[in-house]
Amino acid sequence: AFNPKLRDRPVVVLSNNDGCAVARSNEVKALGVKMGEPWFKMKDLVRQHGIVGLSSNYTLYGDMSNRIMEILRGYSPNVEVYSIDESFLNLSGMAGIWESPTAMGQDIRRRILGWTALPVCVGVGRSKTQAKLANHVAKKFPLFEGVCDFTTMSNAREEWLLRRIDVGEVWGVGRRIGAKLREMGIESV
Repeated sequence: AFNPKLRDRPVVVLSNNDGCAVARSNEVKALGVKMGEPWFKMKDLVRQHGIVGLSSNYTLYGDMSNRIMEILRGYSPNVEVYSIDESFLNLSGMAGIWESPTAMGQDIRRRILGWTALPVCVGVGRSKTQAKLANHVAKKFPLFEGVCDFTTMSNAREEWLLRRIDVGEVWGVGRRIGAKLREMGIESV
């Protein structure tokens, strides 16, 4: 948001004392850098690919998060702030305000990008877990243009997508569930 020259570059945000990766751009993820990976272990990748390492700025992140949450309150009076970079909007009783949940999601994305310069994705589901999964799909599959709505999706398309997702990749949902499913011989959702 504050240094547009970093857009499309491999960037990692480091924990306190610049020890480990706590946030990674898509370019860094594509290089195989995992969440929590120690900075000193990335030195070769840093040289090879020009990875930019930034120190954490939790005051700034909190301020940006508050800005985004204020924007979201303009879409629903019922916003649950789940973490610094994630929230859930309850849309009960709001049918007909938007052409579709996808149209609302695209408007949310445009407004947040315009007011904060931060790109976001939106997932719509019948439950919080399904919304998290839809958000994951919105991030991973460009054809959704950043918004995935499971509430209007056909069963066949939903099943096709779910077969292509390793549940262990879904942040906040997947590690334990993914490990348990793999123990049972199931590789996708």
